[in-house]
Amino acid sequence: MPDKSQPNLFGDRVLCPDVQNLPLIVSATSNNCEVLAPGSVYQPLLLDQQGSGVLSGPGALNREEEQFVRDLITYLYPKKDYPKAASTPLVWGKRKIWLKRNIEKDAKSFRLRVDSSDWYYPDFVIWIVDEENRTQTFGFADPKGLALGAHAGWGEYKVVCTQIVPHFLHDEIGPVTVGDQTWTFRIRGVLVSTSSFDGLREQRKFLVRDANDDTHPPTKEQFAQARIVFQEARADDYIPEVLRLLIEDNDLDEVWKLAAEFYGKSAPVQFASEIQADLAIRHRKARTVSDFTSSIVDDYLLPGTDGIFGSRARQKRHDQVNRLITSSDPVARSLWDAWADKDQPSRFLLAHFSETL
Repeated sequence: MPDKSQPNLFGDRVLCPDVQNLPLIVSATSNNCEVLAPGSVYQPLLLDQQGSGVLSGPGALNREEEQFVRDLITYLYPKKDYPKAASTPLVWGKRKIWLKRNIEKDAKSFRLRVDSSDWYYPDFVIWIVDEENRTQTFGFADPKGLALGAHAGWGEYKVVCTQIVPHFLHDEIGPVTVGDQTWTFRIRGVLVSTSSFDGLREQRKFLVRDANDDTHPPTKEQFAQARIVFQEARADDYIPEVLRLLIEDNDLDEVWKLAAEFYGKSAPVQFASEIQADLAIRHRKARTVSDFTSSIVDDYLLPGTDGIFGSRARQKRHDQVNRLITSSDPVARSLWDAWADKDQPSRFLLAHFSETL
């Protein structure tokens, strides 16, 4: 009698006379199927035919990756009515989701890079198709232990690749045409921290500054604004935030978007907005993309006591102006006295002191 059991992706063997509906996620305490993932998730299927001499890969998911797949699918299909046919998308409201495992160091995989760092291969690609709004989001998510796996904190290349690098690609990609219609195409990512919030928030590498230059640990909401979400025990507690970050931009995204427009180019000395001028100054001072991006997070993530975004960035430029006008140079004082908008210190510095910045 042939053995009709097959190893599933996570190590156990389950009775599986029909393998069309693999891959499965089974419970850790029984042989029951918990999640039936659609055929779009893994290519090829991971079957281990003992003694066949055939090797298959990339191997089983680790515990955190398995949890992410389980949580995403159970959130989308709480009644377990997930699709059973191969090459079928997941459904999120009116959107379709294609979930793919992104294989590290595979020539066909998606990868990103900053400076001279290693190539970054996020664990999962989450392609979201919104036909109603003609938008495709090439999303990626990466469950990672950031307490040990992000040594440089906000400057870690995986963090930088998730935050600003997708915006670098925007001009290169532009809109796409599907049939005779123009669609918006976006790339956005999320880091899913498997390190606890309490464990990560107190680490110096993730502290951020307020308007008085004092350091503070970010809240969960502020980590999320910086595209870091914490893997929780319940899918409902973090999967909605992962999906929202893939399809919606926040205030910090808008800053990275502005920064990406001129990074690597010669920035002009005149800007219409204070944020653009501040970014131009940061761009001139930064040695690397990682330095540039981490300085933005450090000074923009915390709102001021007035609730205004970017309070530390503005205060830093005001302090810079004050050092100029209290020096022995009378020109700086007269220029600042004549400057019409005192809430635009970055524009003032670029307009009059661009050569010394």
